[in-house]
Amino acid sequence: MDRNEAEKAIKALFSQYKTRITMTDDKVLKGLTDGKLYELFVVSEVVQELSARGCRLVFQGSKLKFKGGPGMLKTSDPHFTVRASDGTSLWLFVDIEFDTLGQQTMSATDYSRRHEIDIVLVDTDAGFPTFENIWLGVECKAVANFGKDLVKEALGVRRELSLLAAVQPSRLSLTEATPSVDVTANPASEFWLAFIDPKGNYYSQSPAAFGIGFRYLNP
Repeated sequence: MDRNEAEKAIKALFSQYKTRITMTDDKVLKGLTDGKLYELFVVSEVVQELSARGCRLVFQGSKLKFKGGPGMLKTSDPHFTVRASDGTSLWLFVDIEFDTLGQQTMSATDYSRRHEIDIVLVDTDAGFPTFENIWLGVECKAVANFGKDLVKEALGVRRELSLLAAVQPSRLSLTEATPSVDVTANPASEFWLAFIDPKGNYYSQSPAAFGIGFRYLNP
């Protein structure tokens, strides 16, 4: 990953949604680990795609200082409000833990009840979302050597988000977002695995059966 190019892309995107990029923002970007910087770069890609599909987005926050670890939804954290084409209100957050499908099925109370997703588009803006609140989930992998372990991890997260189902339009697609995206998932959330190693493209076919979209995004 080219850090300079990633920072440029992040600044270019956020300059459209903030009054200006401040020196504080520059310091924040310089201090991020490769993984966190890549996560913000992927956020910029998600924002652009949602905009291209007809959503209107507004950045909420004065700084680019996103939280460093997973947690709950809080409107005091930097995030985007998203208005879909049909007027549906959604929110875009980073580093969120969600209550899983397994938790609902088993009434789990131990450490397995929640999993983290790097980027989420949700229909609620407070607390821990459930798998039913997630419209889009994105896992970001800024690793130089893509391996099957990353595929297995993504398959596990996908399983905790949804059951395998017949092909159907995603929830976002039903809001008049275009182009429409079909998924084999119930609930019909979209799910991406974003990565910087082009070798990741060689692992995409089987996971596609479960509604996982592989995205080679390398600044």
